[in-house]
Amino acid sequence: MPAHGPAPYQLFEILVRENSRLLTAYIRSSVRDPATVDDIWQETMLVAWRRISDFDRTKPFGPWLRGIAANVILARHRKQAPFIQTDAQTLESLSLRFERLQSLQGDTLDEKLQALRDCVDALPDHYQSCIKLRFASGMKPQQISNQLELALEAVKKRLTRAKQKLATCLESKLSSSLETTNTSVQS
Repeated sequence: MPAHGPAPYQLFEILVRENSRLLTAYIRSSVRDPATVDDIWQETMLVAWRRISDFDRTKPFGPWLRGIAANVILARHRKQAPFIQTDAQTLESLSLRFERLQSLQGDTLDEKLQALRDCVDALPDHYQSCIKLRFASGMKPQQISNQLELALEAVKKRLTRAKQKLATCLESKLSSSLETTNTSVQS
């Protein structure tokens, strides 16, 4: 795995994909008009894109994004009060609820990358070497085949099985975090 992490635009795309549904739900809980929901979502994305360098990668992205959305909603509220039913206190209450929903262990990019590293380290050596050569070193399956002196089909099979094991491992880590969070949110 590269130590420097993904480029800012890749990071932004990944984090938006992961947080899009909660952001939309957050905006919809404050805005009546569907077209206005879309406008606020797009404006939030533009502001977030311009400010992505301000984002602290050690903190969860969702609350940061919802904070931007709250500011956009409040700014629009001042301009278009009939279309928006909200106030600062309501937005703060919603933000806290969404934060509790999203405060899973592994919520930050660094935590997710660490979980992935842990899962890679837990792989058997023959899978681990293929995965590291493919994704950390960027080698093609044919190059891995040559380096490890294995048949190309064997390398492809190992990569497929290793990816399946990684998916299972990550799913297990995330679902156990979700169960812990659901228990604490209900309390």
